Amino acid sequence: MKRFFLVTVALVAFCVGAAAQTPDAKSIIRQSRQKCQSVQCGHYEMERRMKYMSDKDTTVERQYCHFKKVPTDTIFGKYFLMGNPDGSDWSSLYTGNELVDFNDGTGTTMPTAEWADEIIRFRRNYKFYEPLTEQSTFVLMSDELLADSNYTYDMQETTIDGRPCYQVVINGPTSDEPDANFGMKIIRNETTLWIDKEDYLQVRYSNAYDIVEGLDTMYQYEECRLLSFEPTVDESQLTLNAVPANVKLSNYVPYEAPKPLRKRSVAPGWALPTLSGDTLSLSDLRGKVVLIDFFYKSCAPCCAALPALQRLHEKYKDRGFVMVGIDPFDDPDEDAMADFLSKRGISYTVAFADRELAETYHVSGYPTLFFVNRKGKIMQVYVGYSKDMEAEIERQLLKML
Repeated sequence: MKRFFLVTVALVAFCVGAAAQTPDAKSIIRQSRQKCQSVQCGHYEMERRMKYMSDKDTTVERQYCHFKKVPTDTIFGKYFLMGNPDGSDWSSLYTGNELVDFNDGTGTTMPTAEWADEIIRFRRNYKFYEPLTEQSTFVLMSDELLADSNYTYDMQETTIDGRPCYQVVINGPTSDEPDANFGMKIIRNETTLWIDKEDYLQVRYSNAYDIVEGLDTMYQYEECRLLSFEPTVDESQLTLNAVPANVKLSNYVPYEAPKPLRKRSVAPGWALPTLSGDTLSLSDLRGKVVLIDFFYKSCAPCCAALPALQRLHEKYKDRGFVMVGIDPFDDPDEDAMADFLSKRGISYTVAFADRELAETYHVSGYPTLFFVNRKGKIMQVYVGYSKDMEAEIERQLLKML
């Protein structure tokens, strides 16, 4: 989600003046980038901590990776084998000719000749220790970014796991106004790099954001820590020959989204618990125009739609219109849904379902909205949300009232 000509001069200046003064943050970042980009292969173990903005808890995972950079590879730019640190399980293998994902003793194979575009769409799901594996990434800070006055730097010396390090804190651009797509303001945008003083390898990096959405301030944090690294790799580990004989491989079958429910078909019935503890059923709403919004709290487009849906609720609730949110993912108590909705000013009814109901409605993306007419029939389906949709939804509503 994020992402050097003067380098030689900077290095010379540092080498000459090192005895007299500590190098500045930008020269340290340049040194570190040069060091990390010089790495062409290796195997590492890292620990990743991640807290998504709408979640309370931080997830912690460990991962090992064998890799070899391949500049001519247009999909990942490297071959790799990922797995658990104890070696008991693999998660992914990429050979350049195929991507194999492993799960419970089986593997799904995607040949690149056939599925390159699909693999590129999935690329963001594969998390690496970026300073070592990428040729270009934000944490390596290009000269263009280093010249950008929107970034400020603060540096101090510290010790990480017994290693003397430079700790560089980079404060990036924030926003005074909500963004046009999701209505969010970033009020803190902070990246921290921990760089080994001896060899300039990045041994840890983190990204932290404070984000305002309505009256809610949320915090998102990611930290990747290098636990071990050796700049050598057994290339036999980066081929299909390394797959154990007991692992059954099968060809990738792409996901086929279910066809939307037909217009003028009867909306599947439901009776669901609401946030207030009552039960709401679709049959209770017969005779009214109903807009059902399938959503969940950590879905950015879902959250972007909430203010528009609230406006429709306030404007038309006395004219035979009922707005209902259905959340098939979150727990009302564990996920503090009352607080989440209150900070967004949501006063229409929100109910909670299992994912089977979403499957019954053929929901393939979030949010998905269904207009149900006074006779209980589906008249329109909207998948996803953009700021331009509010007017279209209102036009459809006026036709049905």
